[in-house]
Amino acid sequence: MILPDEAHKLFELPPEEFTGERDRIAKDLKRQGDAEAAAAVKALKRPSLAAYALNLVAHKTPELIDRLLESGDRLGSATSRSAMEEAKSDRQAAIAEVTAQAASLLEELGRPMTAQVREKVTETLLAVATDPDTRELLKAGQLLKEAEPTGFGGPVPVFEPSGDKPSAGKQSDRAGRLRAEADAKLAEARKAAADSKRALEESRQLAEAAAAAKERAEKLGNIARKAEEVAKSKLAEAKELESR
Repeated sequence: MILPDEAHKLFELPPEEFTGERDRIAKDLKRQGDAEAAAAVKALKRPSLAAYALNLVAHKTPELIDRLLESGDRLGSATSRSAMEEAKSDRQAAIAEVTAQAASLLEELGRPMTAQVREKVTETLLAVATDPDTRELLKAGQLLKEAEPTGFGGPVPVFEPSGDKPSAGKQSDRAGRLRAEADAKLAEARKAAADSKRALEESRQLAEAAAAAKERAEKLGNIARKAEEVAKSKLAEAKELESR
């Protein structure tokens, strides 16, 4: 059944908070008289870290998931070898982007992505081409566990041999995962480099602002001292006039 709206926020919660909030929502639904919805929510299992990371991507940057699914659809419906190769390249790039974003979102929450979790994320992204349930759950951001790809990670059209050299696209599942993981690492490294450059520029701007503020403070201090001296001089002059 379709989950009630109250349950949708569960998939954005850290795994350790999932069970407690799930039970609270199920209890509320049961109290409201919706026993069926309460039972459906209560049956939800705590998401794995890989599933949680992908749910975050689906909720925060759904366009990346759409790009992945679209490239997979094009790969499955390709009518020429060139179209197949282009779609395959696009899908690899999309897998790398989604994986890098998942790692980045976990990093922001103080949860660095391990190599094992990264591999599970990549496998799940490959599985969406042949697993309709995983596809729909990923798009909705409601994954509870990772999935494993079958075959070559999706339907790949077969074309009649031509005079061209055989395509290098026929590779094992393991090789495909390694390529996607390498692309994800590269995308992550590029993002980190961009973040570092931006942070350095912000630091430079802050340093310049601090220096300007210090200079202004010193000028204002000098003005204040001069004003105080003038005031003291005027006060002494006034006292002298009063004493005459």
